[in-house]
Amino acid sequence: MSEALLQIFAKAPVVGSVKTRLIVDIGEQAACEVYVELLEKTLQLAVNHSMITQLYCANDEQHPFFQDCIKRYNLVLRIQQGDDLGERMLHALKQGLKTYDKVVLIGADCPVLTESYINKSLAGLDASDVVLGPAEDGGFVLIACRNTHRHMFDGVSWGDDCVLQRTVDALGVVGLSYQLLPELWDIDRVADLMRWNAMSY
Repeated sequence: MSEALLQIFAKAPVVGSVKTRLIVDIGEQAACEVYVELLEKTLQLAVNHSMITQLYCANDEQHPFFQDCIKRYNLVLRIQQGDDLGERMLHALKQGLKTYDKVVLIGADCPVLTESYINKSLAGLDASDVVLGPAEDGGFVLIACRNTHRHMFDGVSWGDDCVLQRTVDALGVVGLSYQLLPELWDIDRVADLMRWNAMSY
C-alpha cells in the first residue's frame, strides 16, 4: 500500500451556509469570502506538502468552486457520507485506509496548520493508532489514523467544547492508542478572525 493520504473536509461555499457564526458580525457575503480564503489556504498547503489529496465535499459536489479546485490543485473529489460529522469522518478514514497505510483528515478552518504539523501527525502514527491535533475550543483540527474502529466517535456531541475529550474517551473504550499534538486554534468567531488578520501585518 502507498504511504499516506491527506483528506480535506469542506462545504460548498454557498453564501449564508458557511462560517455561520461569523455572519452576525460581518454578514453572509464576507463570511463566505473568509471561508473560501481559508479553504484556498488549506488546499495550497496540501499542494506544497506534495501528498496525495482527496477533497471530501458536502452539500453540492457539483459546485463550480469544487470543480475548479479539481483542475487547479489536481485533487480527487469525494462526497461526505453519514448522518453526523463522526459518521462522515469515519467513512472517509476507513475508505482511505483501504489503499493507504496512514490517513490524515483536516478541515479548512485552521489558518495556522503547517506542513510540519502534518508531518508530526504522520510520524506519531508509527507508534499510535490515532493522532489528534487539539483545538483551543475543545475540538480538534486534525485526526490522523492507521487504524479505526466503528465506535471510535461514540458519545461525541459535535460542536460543543468537549469534542476532544469525548473522542479520547471513546478511543480508550475501543482500545485504540492515541497521541495528542500541540494545541492550535481555528476560526469560528469574529475574535478568531481578528486574531488571524493581526498575523497578516
